[in-house]
Amino acid sequence: MAAAATEQKAWEGGVLLYCGGTDYAQLGRTGGKTKKEDLDKESQYPNLLRPTRLKTFNDVKVMFIAAGPAACHCFVGDSEGNLWSWGRNEKGQLGHGDFAQRNVPAKVAGLEGKFVIGASGGRNHSACVCQDGSSYAWGINQHGQCGTGTVKPAKPPLKEDIVLTPTRCLIENGTQVACGIDFTVWLCDGKVMTAGNGQYGVIGDGVDHSYNAKDSSIQILYEAVATPRRVVGLDDVKVLKIAAGHNHCLCYDDQGSCYSWGNGGYGRLGHKVQQDEDKPRRIEVFTRRNLVPKDAILAAGGTGSFCTGVAGQVHCWGKLKVNGDNQMYPVPVNDLVGWNVRSFACGPGTFAAAADNSVITWGAATNGELGFGPHKKSSANPAKCEPLDGGYTHQVACGIGFTVFLVDPAHPRLAETTEWESSIPVEEAPSLEAAAAAGAKGGNKRKPAGEAAGGAKAGKKAK
Repeated sequence: MAAAATEQKAWEGGVLLYCGGTDYAQLGRTGGKTKKEDLDKESQYPNLLRPTRLKTFNDVKVMFIAAGPAACHCFVGDSEGNLWSWGRNEKGQLGHGDFAQRNVPAKVAGLEGKFVIGASGGRNHSACVCQDGSSYAWGINQHGQCGTGTVKPAKPPLKEDIVLTPTRCLIENGTQVACGIDFTVWLCDGKVMTAGNGQYGVIGDGVDHSYNAKDSSIQILYEAVATPRRVVGLDDVKVLKIAAGHNHCLCYDDQGSCYSWGNGGYGRLGHKVQQDEDKPRRIEVFTRRNLVPKDAILAAGGTGSFCTGVAGQVHCWGKLKVNGDNQMYPVPVNDLVGWNVRSFACGPGTFAAAADNSVITWGAATNGELGFGPHKKSSANPAKCEPLDGGYTHQVACGIGFTVFLVDPAHPRLAETTEWESSIPVEEAPSLEAAAAAGAKGGNKRKPAGEAAGGAKAGKKAK
């Protein structure tokens, strides 16, 4: 989904709170482990079940937070324009010039002096936009998702083109950026640009960029679109906001229309059919008496979508529950009726909303990312995150297995929060860096980076 700077209000930054998993190498993955390994990991990589302060940001004024439904890494922008990142880093998606995982947030040195105003994370790549309209991207670039204009041959032992430090994207006047699994969307002076893997039509230029790679048989591959190109069909409108899910895109314009394109599975495009769209198609529900307001929330997750309609009513569509039916077109989220929702975020199957003086979360959670505490992990329906009730939360952001909150410094519940910092600030990723440096076969054993070869030293119905 899109991740840009929070609303410009009479404030100078907020306080970051984090809940969910801290074992970034394993979040969203399964693997055989012994009970002893599980206990050891639980002590080193705990699930933070309630919103928790991160020690790194004690003296930092946080201006925005960002992640993405396909991301297992996280971003923070501070009042001085610095970008901080931490989490999984197997493809260099943190932007620090290496593959070493950061369990403690660190500044992205390659963006020093750029004044970052927004960021987003895909599965293995990341991008940001700066105050001057420039954009930078890093991480895997196999499909051109970094938007640098080229996909370079891989340098052995690496198997893909990987951009290890922030590199200028070929766009101008950028104000927002959103990353899907392996593509990137930019909002540039009211126009939408895209780059990356064209599968499902997510590039939005009228084709899916597929081709047959073999003459004697069928092997369908997808062209890498490395140079950002304008999404067709939106030339006569001014787009105000963008969002990207795993494999689909959303935007709305200043006339109150909402558009979607990309993967149409599960009804996530909102057109009543499970059909891919290779260019933006206006969603019929948001017309006439149900126009999208100019300050609407817009969010896309793994297979679901959200947008505000008339009178601030949040609508949803797609597959929103693991065992639920598909919602083929936008309908109001009844549990959010009456709430003034100012920020909304999607993980792959979890959701968070900042509304009035509450935070509301729900979804299929496994790592405590809903922030309810030790007695409740998941919630099929929207429910108040009680530890944050009664205070102003500016923004929410979701990733794989975690949720981040940007709360006002005067939030009355801050005094109740605990503080955490990992005892292993930097460590080698499970399989890449040691293998790249020593030609060894990667495994699941992890060491501090300094010891590793090549390591870098609702009606208000929510209860």
